[in-house]
Amino acid sequence: MAIPLTKGTPVVSLADGTRLGAVDHVYFDPASKSVVGFTFHQGSGLFGRGSSGLVDISDVHAFGADAVTITDVSAVRSELAIEHHREALLDLETLLRRTVMTEGGVRVGRVQAIKFGDASSQLSGLDVDGADGEGPIHIAVDRIQTIGDDLIIITDVVTTASPGQRIEQQPLRVVVPQTGQQLAEPAGPQRVVRSA
Repeated sequence: MAIPLTKGTPVVSLADGTRLGAVDHVYFDPASKSVVGFTFHQGSGLFGRGSSGLVDISDVHAFGADAVTITDVSAVRSELAIEHHREALLDLETLLRRTVMTEGGVRVGRVQAIKFGDASSQLSGLDVDGADGEGPIHIAVDRIQTIGDDLIIITDVVTTASPGQRIEQQPLRVVVPQTGQQLAEPAGPQRVVRSA
């Protein structure tokens, strides 16, 4: 499923049914490939500012289709709680539209959607718009090698298709012949399987 924890999602306390505010920033740890927490703001306040707080992902009761629920306001912390390791975290929104490339240097496309397991903050995969205009292509989390500042690098996979899978065409790599051999013309593109 696409993560329901996006900017503007309401944050609700189960203890008293109060809407505490709306999600402002979602923090993603590229090392563990998981969401670690989010900040939210409440009201407009003076000069367009209201109170804000941080919720650790372990304090989330549920990610609903229409709201994120927490047990009560005791789960809300100061944003200073993540200040010491904020540099290692990414704002989840910045992953959208990031370019995905294979380790072999082939551009796959740009991230359209970020997928997480049911009721989980652990990344399960990415939906990428195909570089050829087709798409979306699903990239499973086990293929993601690096989530960098500019690019997401995935492993090259060459295999045969099984029923129900979409095949993406990628160009052959050039192999330099040994001395005295001629380089044959490539017969066609390799077939790389992507899950449907």
